[in-house]
Amino acid sequence: MKKNDNLLILLILLFSFISWILGSIFISLFWWDTILEKEKTKTIIKNDLQSIENNITKITKEISPSVVNIIIKKDLVLYKRDPFGFFQEKIGSVRQKVGGGTGFFISKDGKILTNKHVVSDETAEYTVITNNWKEYDAKVIWLDPLTDLAIIKIQSDENFVPLEFIKSEEEMTPWEFVIAIGNALAEFQNSVSLWIISGIGRSIKAENENLYWLIQTDAAINPWNSGWPLVNLNKKVVGINTAILDGAEWIGFAIELSQKKIDYMINSIEKYGKIKRPLIGINYILMTPELAKELGIQESYWAYILNQESSILPWSSAEKAWLQKEDIILEVNDTKIDSQNSLEWEIQNKIPWETLKLKIRKKDGKIKNIFVTLSEY
Repeated sequence: MKKNDNLLILLILLFSFISWILGSIFISLFWWDTILEKEKTKTIIKNDLQSIENNITKITKEISPSVVNIIIKKDLVLYKRDPFGFFQEKIGSVRQKVGGGTGFFISKDGKILTNKHVVSDETAEYTVITNNWKEYDAKVIWLDPLTDLAIIKIQSDENFVPLEFIKSEEEMTPWEFVIAIGNALAEFQNSVSLWIISGIGRSIKAENENLYWLIQTDAAINPWNSGWPLVNLNKKVVGINTAILDGAEWIGFAIELSQKKIDYMINSIEKYGKIKRPLIGINYILMTPELAKELGIQESYWAYILNQESSILPWSSAEKAWLQKEDIILEVNDTKIDSQNSLEWEIQNKIPWETLKLKIRKKDGKIKNIFVTLSEY
């Protein structure tokens, strides 16, 4: 073998060795950076989880005193029967617990918000147990005929701590965390769950009642868990538990709430003894594909103001806004009116004296935006 060949082989071996050294160093540095990055990620996740845990603990401690148990009691009749079971005689009655739920303070003087189905039995008596285990007799002062909401009140000289609400529904977004605190199964006081808002603006039918504009959560709601407040990580109430979906797991629903709605409800009850409703003042029908074809328009749904003398109430919000017979209401505040979002609910979900933007198709086909300030009835 020639010297030049030996030198070439030596250079190749030297280059291979140097490449191996440099490659090893590069791989080691990359491997070490990967380990450091993974550890850094683990630390960030751990710190984030620790922060969430600390926040939940803090929120729970602050909110728990405002959440109450509601115990439902009824008189159950006692009978004496003969040994053969042919005859029975009433011998008295005994008061027993037959159910329960949850509520929370919305005023300092003892007003409590809960679900209508929790306190709708006129033959029952209701007892409220506060966080410090004090018991009070409660009186039902309002049942909402349109939603699953109710207000009860206890008499006490004590100043209670009402929960705060988000200012408006726009502050709530899907996929944010919410904490639910309540009376699980009417037995376990101050139970706490961490949920995620899966969606907003949902509609369901529960016990022959249509419920609209609901919050959907990944909640496993059990019987008697009604009335739990849903609280965001800013300690503001966004809704109240109301229903579950039959045949489904981890799907629960809550009624959207805001401070504006709660303040109006309280003020209306104190002033009128009831909650007055928003009124627009029109007589309409929901458009159908058949009616749309007959009228020669493209829209197959939406609210059509009837061509009748009584379709626009005199001195109503509709008349003041220059709504007319045969107008078609396409949208309310940029929400389309259709079979899923009825005009009735878009109105009833608001409060009196709130101003709405309506998108209207006039009889001549022109599209207009008008503003209507709701009245009350």
